[in-house]
Amino acid sequence: MADLPTPVPGPGEVLIDVAFAGICGSDVHIYNGDNPIARAPVIPGHEFAGRVMGLGDGVEGLALGTRAAIQPLIFCGCCTACRRGASHVCEKLIVIGVNQDGGFAEQVVVPVDCVFPIPDDLPDETAALAEPFSIATHSLKRGDVSPSDRVLVIGAGPIGLYCALTARHMGAAQVHVSEPNPKRRAVAEAFGITATDPTRSEALQELRAATAAEGFDLVMETSGTAAGFATATEAAAVQGRVVVLGFPKGGRSEIHITRCIIKELSLIGSRVCTRQEFQDTLDMLTAWHRGGDVDFQRLIATARSLADLDRSIRDVETGAQTTKILIKPV
Repeated sequence: MADLPTPVPGPGEVLIDVAFAGICGSDVHIYNGDNPIARAPVIPGHEFAGRVMGLGDGVEGLALGTRAAIQPLIFCGCCTACRRGASHVCEKLIVIGVNQDGGFAEQVVVPVDCVFPIPDDLPDETAALAEPFSIATHSLKRGDVSPSDRVLVIGAGPIGLYCALTARHMGAAQVHVSEPNPKRRAVAEAFGITATDPTRSEALQELRAATAAEGFDLVMETSGTAAGFATATEAAAVQGRVVVLGFPKGGRSEIHITRCIIKELSLIGSRVCTRQEFQDTLDMLTAWHRGGDVDFQRLIATARSLADLDRSIRDVETGAQTTKILIKPV
């Protein structure tokens, strides 16, 4: 912990008073020094919402006091990815909270283009979930989810749970999760999502039975484990799609390529989201809040102070908390 001068917004930037910032698994890797793209020293925190409290030169159309969620991606606009309309995978991508100072602070400066105003009735705690939920939105679009799809989500941590909830919102015919942690299975089941323990010998039989032995049309692999990849290739239907968004330890994992070939599986990578998908996600969360469709308090384990950040990161690392831990800087 350190006291630093109040950051000053430059041209095209705004100063944000951080209301809540969520802890992500990637924050654990930054904290432990094994995130390959993080630049140290850096203030982590890329999932956050707050209030606009300062405007840099050239910022127009944004009033002081505006409540907003922050989409933490800064792109160059001129590389091959950006020219193809895929700025979220810009070759020079900067992620706030990874490559420059982020939301685990009382105040942070961000580009105005990263600021997404939120409705007055959307709580700050819910707005802070927009970034991780947008990961689910993008990954399901990458998987081309459709109303006829049977969807299996491997891993029911926060991202896996968000994928399951979003898949159901997008109209998937069936949503199922595979998760070894009984507490995480219980959370999924509390939201009405069927959950299977993959460590049981009959788990694959149960998954096959859930689809009348046809397999899942779309599998979302969020665990990043070899066991997760094995379940994905076994449980996927012929010509099924497997979307990979869980980072494996060390950056590598094993996958049964022969099974992929025999079943003609499509293996699809997914990373962060576009700005339109971030806005779409905010609209979805707002609709859920207004309609009472999702109990957001079930998605938040606790809110803690900055002084508790060390303990909170360790709780995420060890799985002591099965849903999202939020940090409230002030």
